Amino acid sequence: MAISDHKRLTELTVGEAGRMLVYALISLLAFGLLVALLGRLLIALLLGVVAAVYLLPVQKWLERHLRVREGSALVTIALIVLPLAAVTVYSGVELSGYSSLAEGQRERIIADISRALSKYLPVAPESTRVGLEAAFAEAVARSVETIQALRQQTPLLLASLTLFFFTVYYVLTHRVRLGIYLKLRVPGEYLPFYERLTENIGGALRGALRAVLIDQTLKAMVILLLNLIFGVPLAVVLGVVTFLIGFFPLLGEWAVYIPVSVYLLVFRHEPASAAIYLGTGITMTVCSSLLLRPRLASGSTRQFNFYWMLVALVAGVYSFGIPGVVLGPAILGFVKAVIETLTGRVRADTSLLVTEIRQEAGSAPREPATEPPIVREARA
Repeated sequence: MAISDHKRLTELTVGEAGRMLVYALISLLAFGLLVALLGRLLIALLLGVVAAVYLLPVQKWLERHLRVREGSALVTIALIVLPLAAVTVYSGVELSGYSSLAEGQRERIIADISRALSKYLPVAPESTRVGLEAAFAEAVARSVETIQALRQQTPLLLASLTLFFFTVYYVLTHRVRLGIYLKLRVPGEYLPFYERLTENIGGALRGALRAVLIDQTLKAMVILLLNLIFGVPLAVVLGVVTFLIGFFPLLGEWAVYIPVSVYLLVFRHEPASAAIYLGTGITMTVCSSLLLRPRLASGSTRQFNFYWMLVALVAGVYSFGIPGVVLGPAILGFVKAVIETLTGRVRADTSLLVTEIRQEAGSAPREPATEPPIVREARA
C-alpha cells in the first residue's frame, strides 16, 4: 500500500518505515550494480547519447527522404564513420612510413641535430650527440611501452566503441519511446526540475561540444596553412592529427608544432620560419584554451557566461580527460538546475538585494514597472 503524501513522518507505522528502508536499500543496491556493470563504459554511453542528439537533424532529414527510420540512422552513422576511418587509415599509413624512414636514418638525424644545436647554442657536438642518442633510445622505449599499453586497452576500446555506436543507433531510432518512457515515470510535481535539467544541461553540452569542434577545426586549418606556406612534409596528415590530438588528455597541438619547428630549424636551417611556426602554435594554444573555447561555448548557450564555461571546460578536462569536455559542462548544468529548482521563483523585492533596489529606486527617476537595473545585470 502506498504511503500518503500528506501523512506526517511521526504517523508512519513500523511496517511502513521498514518498507521505506528496504526500498531505499534496494535502490542504492540497484544504482551500485548499474555503476559496477557499466564502469568505465559509462563515458561511452554518455558520449553516444550526446552524439545522437547532434546527429538527430541529419537523421530526420534522411528519414523524410528515405522513409525508413532504421536505414536513415545507419546512413547517418556511416556519414560520420566512413570519412573518419578513411582519414585515420591514411594518416596511419603515412606516419608509419615516415617513422620507418626516421628509424633507418637515425644516425644522420642525430648528427644533423647535433651540428645544428652546436651552431645555435654554446654546447659541444660530442656531448650533444650523447644526449640525443640517450633521448632517442628513451623515445623508442616509451613508444614500445605506449604500444603495449594500447594493446592492453584494446578490449576496453572495442567495448566502448560498440556501446557508443549502438547507443547512437538506439537513440536515433527510439527517441520518441525513450522520451515517453522517461516522462511517464517522472511525477508531474518534478516538472520544474525536469525543465531546468533539460535547459541547463542541454544548453551547456551543446555549447561545449560546438566550441570544441569549431576550435579543433580552426587549429587544424591553421596548422595546414602553415605547413603549406613553409613546405612541411605531411601537411594534410599533420592537420588531421592536430584536429584529433586535441581531444586526448595531456596532448595537444603542441605535439605537432614543436617537432615541426625543430625540423625547420635543424634540417631546413630556417630559424625565422621555425620562430614564426612556434610562436603561432603557442599563441594558438593559449588563446584556444583560455579564450576561444569558453567564448564560443558561452555564446552558444544563455545559461552560462564566459567564466563558468571556462571553469567547466578546464576543470572537466583536468579531472576526467577527454570525457571532461562533456562531463564538466553537464555537471555544472546539473548543479545550476538543482539550485534553481530549490530556490524556486525568486522575487527581487524579497531577496538580499532589497536594500540595493530601494537605493536605486530613491536615486533614479520613476520609470514604468520593470525589473530593477541591478536585477537585469545579475540575470545577464
